[in-house]
Amino acid sequence: MFPLYLLTLLFILFTTSLGAIEPPGSINILELDFLTARRQGKEIPKSLKSQQYLQELINEAKEKHISEETHWYRLLRFNKTRWGYWESEVDNKRYFLAEDGKHNPEKELIATLHSFFTEEPIPEGLQHPQCGYPERYHWLKEKLRFDRTRLVEVPCERFEVWKEALNPESLSVVFSSYYMQAPASMFGHTLIKLNNKVNENAELLDYGVNYAATPGEMDPFSYAYRGLTGGYPRSFAIFPYYLKVNEYNDMESRDLWEYKLKLKPEERERFLRHLWEMGRADFDYFFINENCSYHLMEILEVAMPELDISKKTGWIVAPGDTIKLYLAEDGLVISKKYRPSLYSKIKYKIFDMSEEERTTYFEMIRFENAFLPEPKDNFRMSLVTDAVLDTFRYRYSEKKTIPKQYKDYYDKLLIFRSKQNDEYTANEQIPLSTPPESSHPVSRVATSFGASSLGNFAEFQYRIAYHDLMNVSKGHAPNSELAFFDTTVRTYENKKPELTAMSAVKVASLNPYNSISKDFSYIFDTGIQTAVYRNNDETLRKQVGNFDLRLGYSFSNEFGKTPMSMGVLSVLAGVKVQNGRMFENGVRYGGNLSLLYQKEWGAWKIYTGATAQNYQLSHNLNSYYATFKIRYAFSNTHELRVEVNGERFYEETFISYHYLF
Repeated sequence: MFPLYLLTLLFILFTTSLGAIEPPGSINILELDFLTARRQGKEIPKSLKSQQYLQELINEAKEKHISEETHWYRLLRFNKTRWGYWESEVDNKRYFLAEDGKHNPEKELIATLHSFFTEEPIPEGLQHPQCGYPERYHWLKEKLRFDRTRLVEVPCERFEVWKEALNPESLSVVFSSYYMQAPASMFGHTLIKLNNKVNENAELLDYGVNYAATPGEMDPFSYAYRGLTGGYPRSFAIFPYYLKVNEYNDMESRDLWEYKLKLKPEERERFLRHLWEMGRADFDYFFINENCSYHLMEILEVAMPELDISKKTGWIVAPGDTIKLYLAEDGLVISKKYRPSLYSKIKYKIFDMSEEERTTYFEMIRFENAFLPEPKDNFRMSLVTDAVLDTFRYRYSEKKTIPKQYKDYYDKLLIFRSKQNDEYTANEQIPLSTPPESSHPVSRVATSFGASSLGNFAEFQYRIAYHDLMNVSKGHAPNSELAFFDTTVRTYENKKPELTAMSAVKVASLNPYNSISKDFSYIFDTGIQTAVYRNNDETLRKQVGNFDLRLGYSFSNEFGKTPMSMGVLSVLAGVKVQNGRMFENGVRYGGNLSLLYQKEWGAWKIYTGATAQNYQLSHNLNSYYATFKIRYAFSNTHELRVEVNGERFYEETFISYHYLF
């Protein structure tokens, strides 16, 4: 095991380099670092010989067009804009040594060479550029064959201690599944795990590399807006892996899928060098493309120059889709591991119980009963007790305060479990969720033809991302929906096309409520809808602004002999607001009540429901909406649907073909 004091130093040094922790009393350390870096980018050596050698290196770099090489672009995160000029994705100035380094690869390379000749004392807490940019230095040293007698190589103790403490034998990309109860977790997430050989039998002691937004407040409206427009800062961070396992696996009940990558020793070294210098970089975070997965791909492309996957994503970068790209690279992924969440582990235990064991378990998790079962024949006391203890951890892992009687019961259970001698083997071989590579593509187009009480029609639909309730649930959170800019354009016979609907953001989670998770269900939708109304006995359609929020509970036989075989029944209540000139005072609002049912089996799925809408408070007519949908999926990319919809003054039936890409 690596010495404890060095592991502690590792944490302090790396988080400091990432800007995650600001040294006490150094309020202006980041500004000092920025000003120092800019000064070092113009460094002129004192001796004429060093000045001459610097100019030789600059001339050679220009002659060889080194600033135009792919690796340099990757180190600086350069991409060409639609207007044809270069721009780095890094959004903080501290990463660049040249004033125009964000937009000029050659100027940044020249400034980097200048900085390597820095002779002035380095301010406390900062690093010499050779140490702050170890991959830049290593790569340029090889390309230009630095003469160490003419350019003194600076020892980088902080970096070497950090690198030695991590010392990964291999890397794994980890996918954390979707968690619909928290906005930041709806998209899934990827991170990198550093597999240290020392921790081969205790991998939770490994370290992970995370790239995520720091949203602060979690107001859903500002969260969605700022996440779509790049309003959140983001940066790389390193942490003990067990912390993320506890956060994702235990507190958020997200299954983890680990994909070990095949890297050569020099590629692992290159990864660490670039990861260290990424500690200076901040980026603007976008949910749809420049997200957690996108920049992990880019840092792996620096480590493995032959890898070229970030350009294969298109402009939508879904974390699950990036796993498909890793798997598509021949020989890159050498193994896959499933790590079930705490909730999944509880379900494994319940599925393995006899009827008597299961009955006792569900009685015990009513913690107010606070009883300890008596020994019985053919009764696995340890299995039931472990399941109850896991349930306590699941319910209260995020609670700041736990009722005293429940905590006392938990302590008694721990003592009770320590005295049990019977053994059992948990059957966790078959994953309770599906891996991300089995998911459907996130963008969708659809064409439809139908008949209605206002005549026949044809329509076109387009969705940027990600998933709706009728899509195949494999690889996604079941009974859920997360859609951005789901748009429908429709044309009736002899009429002009109209924008029928556009959901800017639509989120739904209809996970079953049970005595363990007690999750609530919700639907949130905002954007544009079409309202049907009567005017002088004529039925008309008009587009209106729409806000819809419903909360409630869903129910299913989640722990039955054939789990979820009865489908999912949801009861929700909420408020709906629409604005339009045809309404009294230009707006209608009121409560609504929904009864929904869905059932998926193989390629088939049905979804049906009815919603009653009371608009009396706004002096408008009440309304209702009923729907029946059935879907057949030919594959992950081709679906056929039939829908029957009805509301006050209007009915329609149509068939649609959906292509996902």
